[in-house]
Amino acid sequence: YVASNKKIKPPLEIGDCFTRLLEVYDVGSGGDLVARPADGSPALRIYVASNKKIKPPLEIGDCFTRLLEVYDVGSGGDLVARPADGSPALRIYVASNKKIKPPLEIGDCFLGRVKRVGGDLWAKPFARTSKAGGETEAEKIFGVVERRGNEYYLRPSQKNALLDYLLDDIGKCRDGDFVAAMLIGERKFKQARIFKNYGPFDLNKAVSCLVLDKYGIGCDFPEAVGKETARCPKFSKKGRADLTSVPLVTIDGDDSKDFDDAVYAERTASGFNLIVAIADVAFYVRPGSALDREAYRRGNSVYLPNMVVPMLPEKLSNDLCSLKPKVERAAIACFMKIDRSGNLKSYEFKRAVIKSAARLTYREVQDAFDGRFNAQTSGLFTTVIQPLYEAYFALDKARKKRGALELDVPEVKIKVGKDGLIQSVSKAEHYASHSLVEEFMINANVAAARVLAAQNLPVMYRVHEKPLKEKLDEIEPLLRSLRLKLPEQPALKPAHFNRLLEACAGKGWSAGIGNLILRLQAQARYSPEHLGHFGLGLADYAHFTSPIRRYADLLIHRALIKAYNMPDGGGLEDNADRGLFEQIGEHISATERQAVCAERETVARFLSAYMQPALGSDFDVKISGLTSAGIFAAVESLGAEGLIPIRTLPDDDYQLRNCGFELFGTRSGRTFMFGDVIRARLTEASPVTGGLIFKYVDEHDGVDYFEKGSRGSFRIVPPGAAPEPERGKARGRRKAKLKPGKSKK
Repeated sequence: YVASNKKIKPPLEIGDCFTRLLEVYDVGSGGDLVARPADGSPALRIYVASNKKIKPPLEIGDCFTRLLEVYDVGSGGDLVARPADGSPALRIYVASNKKIKPPLEIGDCFLGRVKRVGGDLWAKPFARTSKAGGETEAEKIFGVVERRGNEYYLRPSQKNALLDYLLDDIGKCRDGDFVAAMLIGERKFKQARIFKNYGPFDLNKAVSCLVLDKYGIGCDFPEAVGKETARCPKFSKKGRADLTSVPLVTIDGDDSKDFDDAVYAERTASGFNLIVAIADVAFYVRPGSALDREAYRRGNSVYLPNMVVPMLPEKLSNDLCSLKPKVERAAIACFMKIDRSGNLKSYEFKRAVIKSAARLTYREVQDAFDGRFNAQTSGLFTTVIQPLYEAYFALDKARKKRGALELDVPEVKIKVGKDGLIQSVSKAEHYASHSLVEEFMINANVAAARVLAAQNLPVMYRVHEKPLKEKLDEIEPLLRSLRLKLPEQPALKPAHFNRLLEACAGKGWSAGIGNLILRLQAQARYSPEHLGHFGLGLADYAHFTSPIRRYADLLIHRALIKAYNMPDGGGLEDNADRGLFEQIGEHISATERQAVCAERETVARFLSAYMQPALGSDFDVKISGLTSAGIFAAVESLGAEGLIPIRTLPDDDYQLRNCGFELFGTRSGRTFMFGDVIRARLTEASPVTGGLIFKYVDEHDGVDYFEKGSRGSFRIVPPGAAPEPERGKARGRRKAKLKPGKSKK
């Protein structure tokens, strides 16, 4: 039985082989090197593929492995190592390497090259991976090679990197090359050793190499998945509800390629009948198949500005499971009845065959509702679009009554051309048609959760818990200073946050308070625990509507197939229980977080590249965070965020107050508040790191402010400390300024 090892990517599958330590002992008739297990196992002949990264090349007598552990000291004083993966205790003597500082000791693990010298095995170490007791691990980093005089440095791609690393060996790398390196050693002794060169830095290359590699997101599908996809069966209409005559429509973005949901509404005497039809992914992706294993491993699709890494192969996501217009497709349909107040009265699920009447976009549906028709929407307005909006208005009543959280979270849309160049950056438009589709999907998700809970089947809930009491306690002083208040955590509801936003709207604080409320929220996750969804104000909630791009939704589909004993198979396996769902929930929650981080990092790099031509320009920025390092500032029109270092602020002693939501100059009275809009100049934009650096521009001194010399000394004063005697003059009520020629240094 093979234990799981997440470090092996892609995961092992049928046909894969693996071993511990191999020794090259022969050359085959074709010139290929031949290896065998070095631990004395029967002499299997294992041909060795070429690897140009190993220099000098392997030869007879060489051994190679993954990881070695120092476990003893030989009689001659040499360290002795063994394979760290639990192989039989081979004695491998460790050669000295002065570049590894501090030196290796018992308990350390390292990567090394093993060679047989005489009758002994000797390892030449080249990178420590962990200290004794697992204190530190080798760190893989990416960056750009920079030449400075006669020396070369690695400039890391991480935003928070504090230093560049001197490179003692760049091999064939050149100035400006984008590389992957391993940090070895400890603390101030750390060195960067390049192990892969991607060539000259390129933004698209950085995304695929850096971001995807960093988060373990793979683009290519295993061969077994490709073979299964090519053999996908055709669905049978037998036993499925025939909805081909119902004018279901898909409503998606202008550039969407996969259409996995379709909607329909009709008026009734008491309210509306609704249908939400979702592509029947479970028919094609069966439990235990190669497709299923890969979908589980990925957990979800990843959407980046310049590419999409799908959870399922394109033949499924963009073809067989895409509800294309005028084409028959397999679906699972949710039939719902709501009253005129939008309350969900009844629901059921069936396997169905549908034929989408049209592929519509959010923009053209909204235009039609506003009276601007095109050739397609003019014929669908009375029978399709108008009933959809009427049903949506009813559902919106129910949403407002239950008090779902009403936060306006702007999204940025980056359009990248086929050549990889940025064509435009803008805030994503949001229409009522977006909310229409969202409310239909939410109610189908609620119905799915209720059906499965009633059947005592495991449910993969979408859980969003209340904000933690500790977080609420932290902001209480700030709210009190603004004469605002929230109830105690047990009584807290989303509606309380909505009333807070309404109270702040008239005072110009709504944007800042909105950001604050967003940061208070718990992170949504997947779990079989029935904990409700705080943000939506719902007790029962699961994800049913996007099985093309979320594994959680595929599980819900399988559970519904089992609950209704639907034809055509693909239902939940009998051994699927709460314990299994807990494990799956942890995994897919982690892959979702990885996808969010990958998207955030990629967007930041594209925005930095987009803003490079604006270096030296001034922007109105909103304060989105305050720390001892400075002010985080957001350019809201672009969705970009950068740092105003504290050294660029006017000369003062600064104090973080009100739980870190206010930066106060103790000598001048100058105040920077979370949510304030200030003027700042862009001084640095780095696509390598995704970082933006601004300088604060005084609203009175303007352009000349930075020509007056340095700002003097800066420090963060602990709350309650007495301010130092004033060293400079202040003009105005709150603004401290330096006179020309009065530099403090």
